Amino acid sequence: MPQPLENKIEAALAAGESRRSILARLKQSEDPQKLLFYLNNISDPLQRGKYLYLNLLLALILLFVTSKKLLAIVLFGAFDLLLFLSLVVPVINFYLLREILRFRRIGYQFLAVLATLSLLHPENHFFPEFPLHMAMAGLAGLLYFKLFPKAELIKTLEK
Repeated sequence: MPQPLENKIEAALAAGESRRSILARLKQSEDPQKLLFYLNNISDPLQRGKYLYLNLLLALILLFVTSKKLLAIVLFGAFDLLLFLSLVVPVINFYLLREILRFRRIGYQFLAVLATLSLLHPENHFFPEFPLHMAMAGLAGLLYFKLFPKAELIKTLEK
């Protein structure tokens, strides 16, 4: 059974191979757009150790906010269309939690934007939601810029 592309890239980065050399080695055998996406979406395993505690703090804050939202939905108790619509936010948060725990770029991008946008919702203007959402947006932005420096991103398949 062939190894998935994501695992190949993860192993090559862990072995210290550069993104450009991975691109040069795999661009003939893999789908180029998929290869480019994974190369830019997977963080350097050597950098993860430096930011592990900040990442865990971000994940705990997101889990707390999501759990609180789920608890409010369950306590409301009516099983109708509104219940299913209110489950959209926790489902998205669980997806973001998964991506953040895997140190994926897309998780930090979406969380920074969604945490900032969530401040437009009136229920998030008070304690403890306001500082939690601000902390999530700040930590997600910080980790995004630290784990995925702009100089390391590959824009095209050509050198």
